[in-house]
Amino acid sequence: MATMTANAEIMLEERKGVLAVPEGAIVYKKDRSTEVEVPDPALESGKRRVAVVTGISNGAKMQIVKGLSEGQQVILQ
Repeated sequence: MATMTANAEIMLEERKGVLAVPEGAIVYKKDRSTEVEVPDPALESGKRRVAVVTGISNGAKMQIVKGLSEGQQVILQ
């Protein structure tokens, strides 16, 4: 008897034309707020944290609703 398997992806929500960053750029704080690190050559560490409001995620990328602008660089953790 042959065994058959299948993989399925169920999309609950889709948004197009949104600002998104790799999941690895998101810093989750204890109070459940989120931040990302951006390059800042003016600081000794060369980076600073910016508070962001996140939206939906596909497991690889996270939507940024507020806190970043298109074209801004982020640092992966």
